[in-house]
Amino acid sequence: MKEQFALCIPFDNNLKGRMGGNPPILIEELIPDNYRFYATITHPEKDNMMLSILIHEDFDTLLENNIYPLIEVKVKEHEYSEAGNNTDKRILSLGLSSISNYGNKQESEFLFIKVGGEPRLIQLKKYYYEELEKDNYSFFLQIEEEGYRDTLDIDYVFSYGALYLYKHNSTGEVIAGFWQYS
Repeated sequence: MKEQFALCIPFDNNLKGRMGGNPPILIEELIPDNYRFYATITHPEKDNMMLSILIHEDFDTLLENNIYPLIEVKVKEHEYSEAGNNTDKRILSLGLSSISNYGNKQESEFLFIKVGGEPRLIQLKKYYYEELEKDNYSFFLQIEEEGYRDTLDIDYVFSYGALYLYKHNSTGEVIAGFWQYS
């Protein structure tokens, strides 16, 4: 897949992708207990489809389970949906931002979303991705917290790290592979 990039920008209701706020209506009742809505991004390969990312609310649990197959980050694929009214499933410390449409080059000094190509790893350790590759998954995209917009005053849910999503080579299912921090 050709590399694509997206930016974290001030909230714009005309864009589908966003980070923070209430979960999309279509998935708000499907969010497991102890999980919170992190972001919804446009699926880079499917029109009008979204990938919503949910993270465990307890940081210690999230930290202890940060690598596939025990990762406490879930990815839900669904059609585009407006934000719902379920405030119980949002991350209160995460400001509301939009995610730009994908472009063919990195427009910012700092990386936010990178689709395709090779992952830019924080820690160059094989154990992060070897089980994924063994189970027929390939790198799909990453979200890096260094790319949050400057005016966003938040707690970094991945400790100023990055989340790596992987796609199954046969089924096309997108899952959270692992997350890292420095």
